[in-house]
Amino acid sequence: MVFPVTFGWIQVLLIVLAVLALAMLVTAVLKARRLGWRVVAGRGMGAVALILVAVIILWVTTLLQTFLGLTGEVKAAHIVATKVPGEEHLMNVDLTLFGDQQYDEQHLQYRIEGDMWVLQANIVEMEPWVNALGVNAGYKVTRLYGQRLDGIATKQNHIFLNGGDGDFFDDMRAESWYTEPFVRAAYGNAVIAVPGSYDVFISRDAIKARPTE
Repeated sequence: MVFPVTFGWIQVLLIVLAVLALAMLVTAVLKARRLGWRVVAGRGMGAVALILVAVIILWVTTLLQTFLGLTGEVKAAHIVATKVPGEEHLMNVDLTLFGDQQYDEQHLQYRIEGDMWVLQANIVEMEPWVNALGVNAGYKVTRLYGQRLDGIATKQNHIFLNGGDGDFFDDMRAESWYTEPFVRAAYGNAVIAVPGSYDVFISRDAIKARPTE
């Protein structure tokens, strides 16, 4: 299971703003304690203004980081699926799984029974406040298989990727997932699409595909 962390210049800027706001807040409180809150409030200056500015900066910083955390995506795979000429309900699938902390980049080829391809992943959805810290959803791409448009079940077994997902669902069945205060939910999720070329992304709560042609 991989838990990508997003940390770039935007996060650095937000941290600087947060530190600046906290410094302003501490300065304002110290000034108010030295002069007295009544004196500061009566003069309508200094500490009160600093407190207001600091609170506004912290509020805006939190909103921005939460937005970045909730809208962030990780490109997990690229897939090219083509129909097998002269064959019904059969596809050739060229799958690239991008590398992460646990697995090297993999280039795989399969022949899949069906009219649509399905790529499944384990998703560990984090609480929004954890996303706000730059920690994205945990994920692991685990299965590839096909489906037929007419609803008839295929006879081909699922293809396991990255070692499969047995341990993940065993833990879920044993109710060993600790969902508070960091993890909101843990589940399997799949994206289904017709033949074509796609980039596959993992968001905070789902796996999704976007055409590249």
